Amino acid sequence: MNFCKKNFLFVFSILFFVTNFSFANDFVLTQNSSNTEISFNDKNSSDYSDALNAFYEKDWKTSVFLFKKFHSNANNISEDSLYLQILAQSNDRQFASAVNDCNLFLRKFPTSNYSPLITFHKGKNLFFFGDYENAIITLSDFCHVNQNHQLYGSALFYIAECFYESYNFENAKPLYERIIAEFSADQKAKEAKYRLDIIYQKQREEKLLFLLKQTGEDYLSSKEDYEKIMRQYQMENSVDVNKQLRDLRSQNETLDSDLENERRRSAELEKKVQGYEDDLARTILELKSQARDVNKMLDGE
Repeated sequence: MNFCKKNFLFVFSILFFVTNFSFANDFVLTQNSSNTEISFNDKNSSDYSDALNAFYEKDWKTSVFLFKKFHSNANNISEDSLYLQILAQSNDRQFASAVNDCNLFLRKFPTSNYSPLITFHKGKNLFFFGDYENAIITLSDFCHVNQNHQLYGSALFYIAECFYESYNFENAKPLYERIIAEFSADQKAKEAKYRLDIIYQKQREEKLLFLLKQTGEDYLSSKEDYEKIMRQYQMENSVDVNKQLRDLRSQNETLDSDLENERRRSAELEKKVQGYEDDLARTILELKSQARDVNKMLDGE
């Protein structure tokens, strides 16, 4: 087996590994079945091979450095190598650089089979970079053109996340609901459900705060009336005033009881929120444990 063929098989193994065990990383490598064979330049085979080795070992920073070194010669830039560089940058949280390379890829290879994936990763990197407006535009373009793509549900999720992080819960809510209803098998469906629970909880809290505010205002108003009638009673010593005073005292006691009930319900809501957070923490621990088990299995193989 010659050197070029060895490296082709090595790149293919990376594509297979990252595609099938992508849960360990937020940014995944996905390849369409129609992709052409990976190109390889014998003249720079050592640099490319080192970059691939670092990528395979998930040494993202080294991988980015070596891919950039390989690409310092513009003739070496291929669809595959630039795609891998973008993924390495994404996993190394070099979001701005990844977005720039996504733009370069789309300019240089506009008809590539990778183009839908590049558009998706561009939108995702924009989200993690905090540019929610452009992330929404980019991911919406992806959804419009790629309605049957396997990453369609994930793209909807990150659009919803952009709205959520912008505190635009009214637009985020229907997107999370759609992900749960139409993409229940997607890995993002569980996260969407958790986000919905938080939104519902926030809405209940806002309603509760409004009711508490209204109750407090009514309480203060009643207290002022009570004090006014009390002064009037002291001045006039009237039977009618005395009756009004008793009524106001009764109202005051009722308001105190209502306020205490609202406070108790608020405490119960806080306990439920804590429960949601504890469930999420346990889920994350389970996923990490599963990831370690898979890595151990792979190391054994």
